[in-house]
Amino acid sequence: MSNGNPTPAQIRVVLADDHALLRQGVAYVLAAEPDIAVVGEAASAADALQLVVTLLPDVILLDITMPGGGLQAAQAISTSCPATKIVMLTASEDEEDMRNAVQAGACGYVLKGVPARELVRVLRAVAGGAAYVTPALAASLLPALPETAPAAGPLTRIRALLARRPAGVAQRAGRAAAA
Repeated sequence: MSNGNPTPAQIRVVLADDHALLRQGVAYVLAAEPDIAVVGEAASAADALQLVVTLLPDVILLDITMPGGGLQAAQAISTSCPATKIVMLTASEDEEDMRNAVQAGACGYVLKGVPARELVRVLRAVAGGAAYVTPALAASLLPALPETAPAAGPLTRIRALLARRPAGVAQRAGRAAAA
């Protein structure tokens, strides 16, 4: 864990990934940010849920392919701690994984190849109420989103995010869905 005891102004983050080296690397990057505090680390879905329930972080960075299943953890976390924002930090570029993550309650979907500065930017944005989907996958999400979703839910935020993208992206997504 990093940053010692968080201050009230800091974004409180739990890291959940079964690879210790990745968790340590992300914690090291986040420790350099004065407005972010890593308050817990987990190596399994069960441990992630327990930490979120206990610590009530602002954001959890959650891997999809971890023991117990990251998608199952996302669903449980979004149900039991709806104030905690879920950001999937994953190697999976599978569109179905991304859609399932959003439907499970994730507000963000970030690939592990992301530069450190971008991950920090995404964490700040999601903590502030925004949604984020890796741009390479964002266009494929638009046709799959239901027309209606809860007003404050991640689907609504992601639909709004995609609606602001250039018209060509939405049009290409629509053509791809029709093909």
